[in-house]
Amino acid sequence: MGSESINVGCVGVGGRGHYLLRSLLEIPGVNVIAVCDAEEKNTKTASEQIQAAGQPAPEAFGNWKDLLKVDGVDAVVSALPCDLHAANYLDSIAAGKDLYGEKPMCLTVAECNAVVDAADATDRIVQIGFQRRADPRFIEPMEQVHSGELGDLVEGRVAWANSWGPLYGWFGQKERSGDWMVEQAVHNWDVMNWANQCLPKRAMGMGRAGLYKEQQADRTVTDYYSALVEYENGVIVNILHSWVSPGQNGHYTKAFNDEYTRLIGTRAGVDFNTGIFSYRKELDLPDRPGHTHQGDLNGTKLSLETFINSVRTRTAPVANAHHGREAVLACLLVREAVARGGEVTLEELKSTLG
Repeated sequence: MGSESINVGCVGVGGRGHYLLRSLLEIPGVNVIAVCDAEEKNTKTASEQIQAAGQPAPEAFGNWKDLLKVDGVDAVVSALPCDLHAANYLDSIAAGKDLYGEKPMCLTVAECNAVVDAADATDRIVQIGFQRRADPRFIEPMEQVHSGELGDLVEGRVAWANSWGPLYGWFGQKERSGDWMVEQAVHNWDVMNWANQCLPKRAMGMGRAGLYKEQQADRTVTDYYSALVEYENGVIVNILHSWVSPGQNGHYTKAFNDEYTRLIGTRAGVDFNTGIFSYRKELDLPDRPGHTHQGDLNGTKLSLETFINSVRTRTAPVANAHHGREAVLACLLVREAVARGGEVTLEELKSTLG
């Protein structure tokens, strides 16, 4: 990666945005010269964080449109509530800024199409925050899947069993977060799309909402659901997603807390989160790691590093707007199937939920 200085404006610096900022400040040659957040306390904290890293105090704003007018901002790193993604991303692209936008890219088919069209029509870098696409612990196993290590692909398994929640506020409002099928599971569907090299074609699902109404009166998300998703290549993916997993005083409970994305073929299976390949018994092969990396990695920093490298070299991002749209389509397909308690096809989704 080169050393050319890149001036960044951060939009949304509370919560996830705070973590993105911390990782950005660890990347050589990145100067954060502007921050924006609706909460003044968040911009104040961000300014202190930037100065503690040895950089000048940034300009601070409450409206991203003002940040986009700042001279010298080369790139925008955005981490807003999901319902604001499309508007912010479109404004950033229109302002001629390179963009790192958190997932999910958007919440509707029409918004996804608009961002893809805008990204395709510009020479700006537009990267969506699928950090797994920048992580060698996912990249190396994925290359082996694509080379046929699993044999003919048959089955996928996805789970989010959260004993550390539930999350409240805007996360608990479907119209703002897109529901858990979108806000959280989008990571898993991006990996499944990447692995299968195609899109889902239909889904069936069931779920329950209203489980935490006493804690959040305006809660509208589905706190438990399960679905079956069939891909164009015939792979059937089972997903289980739950916030009702028991926890101990807000801490993880190992027996119930889990998150994984797994793919199984006629020859072997892979757990993408661990990178472990397991083989059918007749092959008499031991389980083995599918990547060569040793030790911990900061996936967020890796993703931001690849973005900064794309900005410097003007090369394609690892996760583009098309990947963002494809992942959201899978999410919306599952969400609609769960809402109906029955089957929905992708073609039907596109025609009815534009």
